[in-house]
Amino acid sequence: MLTAMTATQRRAEILRELEQAGSVAITALSERFGVSDMTVRRDLEALQADGLIQRTYGGAIPAGTPGIEPGYAAKQRINAAQKSRIARYAAENLVTEGQVLLLEGGTTVTSMARHLTAHRGLTVITNGLYTANALRELMPEATVMSTGGILRDISYTFVGPSVGAFLRDLNADTLFVSATGLTLRHGFTDPNPLEAQVRRWMAESAGRIVALLDSSKFGVVSTTTVAAAAEIDVLVTDEGAPEDMLDALRELGVDVRVV
Repeated sequence: MLTAMTATQRRAEILRELEQAGSVAITALSERFGVSDMTVRRDLEALQADGLIQRTYGGAIPAGTPGIEPGYAAKQRINAAQKSRIARYAAENLVTEGQVLLLEGGTTVTSMARHLTAHRGLTVITNGLYTANALRELMPEATVMSTGGILRDISYTFVGPSVGAFLRDLNADTLFVSATGLTLRHGFTDPNPLEAQVRRWMAESAGRIVALLDSSKFGVVSTTTVAAAAEIDVLVTDEGAPEDMLDALRELGVDVRVV
């Protein structure tokens, strides 16, 4: 526990922790600073009012504004341990040999690649440059395909109408997808309309949609809706996800897996 600090000092430390770790939790900050959860909540509310952070259920992540998103490396740092656990579970429990898989190019889904080596005969299609690079480890036992398209420099993913043309006649067994945020009202959302459109095309080409979402994404609303909450077949998340939202998703028919 740190010695007594002023509100300004605490908030500076919170911003420093966010820069290093990518996310913070109220309970951990409360213990670290030796203050109540309510005091930490007031600190987070003040930082959010200043546009410096974005509140999530039970904590906060770095600030984002509509149309502006963190770079790929920054996304990798946010809840990295949870993302890795979610990705491994999905690869080991939701994939069978010989399937055709769609993997969108987000960091959580890309983390699945290293855990797919036990499966044979896969065909894996992605719009992610880094994802395709990670999938090369599956060759020659798997067929790896890229959608091609216009490469976005912030996410290193391919977008644009040629991606839609590529996916139009494709029939995949499962799409593995993530998002910037999830609420019951707005569904799964993303800050970039081009990315959201690609994920919609992928969803139309897949027989099953599996969402990989760490708990920092719950309660976050971004610019563009990718899919309604009820459209997801399976949701894999971590233990930090709010139980009331998980119960509501189950009532909508979503198969919720907490890992």
